[in-house]
Amino acid sequence: RSRERRYTPRPWMATIALLLAAASIGALPAARRPPARAIARMTIAPASLDARPGSRAGFAPASPDARADVLIVLPDDHTVSPFGATSPRPSPSWASVGAQLAARLPNYDARIHVRVATLSELGSLCVRADAVIALAVAGAGAREALEKVIASAQPQALICYACSAEAAAVEFAGTYAASGALDPLGRLLRALVPWSSQTSGERLVGSSHRLLQRHSSEDSIFAVLLLLQGLRVLDMEVVRSDVNPSWEKGAFRNTAEFANMIQCCGPQIFRALTDTVTKRAVDMLTALDLRDQVGSYRVIVSFETPLLEDFSLCILQQHNCFNCDAKILANPQVPLMQQWRGKPLDAKAAAKIFVGHLDHAAAPEGSQKLPWSWKIVCGANPAYDAFPQQHQIFYPAGAGESDEMAQGGSLWYDPVFLVETVDGRKVWCKRHYRCTPRRVAPELRAPGDSSAGAWTLSTLDNGIVSLEGGAELPGGALVLRRRILAHNGAGGRGARAHRGCAQEMWAGDVGAVRARSAH
Repeated sequence: RSRERRYTPRPWMATIALLLAAASIGALPAARRPPARAIARMTIAPASLDARPGSRAGFAPASPDARADVLIVLPDDHTVSPFGATSPRPSPSWASVGAQLAARLPNYDARIHVRVATLSELGSLCVRADAVIALAVAGAGAREALEKVIASAQPQALICYACSAEAAAVEFAGTYAASGALDPLGRLLRALVPWSSQTSGERLVGSSHRLLQRHSSEDSIFAVLLLLQGLRVLDMEVVRSDVNPSWEKGAFRNTAEFANMIQCCGPQIFRALTDTVTKRAVDMLTALDLRDQVGSYRVIVSFETPLLEDFSLCILQQHNCFNCDAKILANPQVPLMQQWRGKPLDAKAAAKIFVGHLDHAAAPEGSQKLPWSWKIVCGANPAYDAFPQQHQIFYPAGAGESDEMAQGGSLWYDPVFLVETVDGRKVWCKRHYRCTPRRVAPELRAPGDSSAGAWTLSTLDNGIVSLEGGAELPGGALVLRRRILAHNGAGGRGARAHRGCAQEMWAGDVGAVRARSAH
């Protein structure tokens, strides 16, 4: 460590950064690698091109007062979808999936306006749309209906997921069209010019499909957000930061970021890339879009090493080499639990509910005196709420535990959970959070100006400081059968913001099959 403190950058490190940038290009698949002369003529920003004949400009920068209109097209029948595999109500209809997306997308950015329509309603619909998302659309007339929407709404992209081949043939993003995807000349041009708007559009279509095929509302929301950001319809803080090298960033920015990383964190990078396990994690994270929370977090928990933590701590947290600053999402605002066991919820009672069934002196009456406080049965966020065997352990942080809880003091939170790694292993992971009471907006406070039940949870997760706002919601906590916790969080310099809601139960609730399976 003393050597690291005396470490100073060397002029030759910029040269190494250039070599790394060149190596990253050389590592691309041969089909997508540009010739050396093309690299020298690389443009920094995508060209401003028409997205499609008659449509608005394709990748023009978003204006500050812009809004985004999204049209979700659904089948006419009530066929079930493959969504919600880990939900208490799996396989919802496509109509329910569309309604969920329409309700939740504005929580990530209020400038997003969503309209949902079935295939038969498109004929009488007269709307504008920046993006159209067609889900499970098939049957006679599907393609013709979508073509009419393209002509009238003039979208910059139309994404078809789980649609018939005929309907999917009209899919496009920017200047890229699926109908020409197999054209030999078009494929050659996209391979030779990977920074072109056509190739960028192809990547947007691919990332949208990868997220949608996970069949979760959270991934589907980010599919739409990343599509709107990639099309430059909106500039959204929640998906603005990108720590991956990409053609969209351009050669200058990629090289500058490489140079900054080498200059600030040379020893940490060297140690990480010379360790087999850590290098594998870095390679897999580089291949992902780190704004893909589910995919990236699964890689991180699959290959946790001290070297990976030092690597990310230095590059992201200490030096913020990519200028990321993800904020905790403000919406939706959820009402707090106001009463517990017939009395107004105060700070001590809120802490006792957290301690729950733990075998601890601070546990409330009715506690089962178990090695854990709660176990998660189901949750909304597939990145953080869907690990099997999630043991939640809450206990007071102070020495005078009873006094600390009575005065609204902080708690420790140690979640222990099982991870199914990307290479098929099963490993146990643990985190260590500090939970401190927080004030909520005046309209959310209980009578007496109380914010009891609202918490801020903070931890250092693989080198990234993560903050979460948690809120206890009205539920079955009266007899400690279940607890509902809503959480909005952000790993600020890790460019990740998330939200979720988890229901936690204990094994004694014999009527809950999912509670028993969680144990």
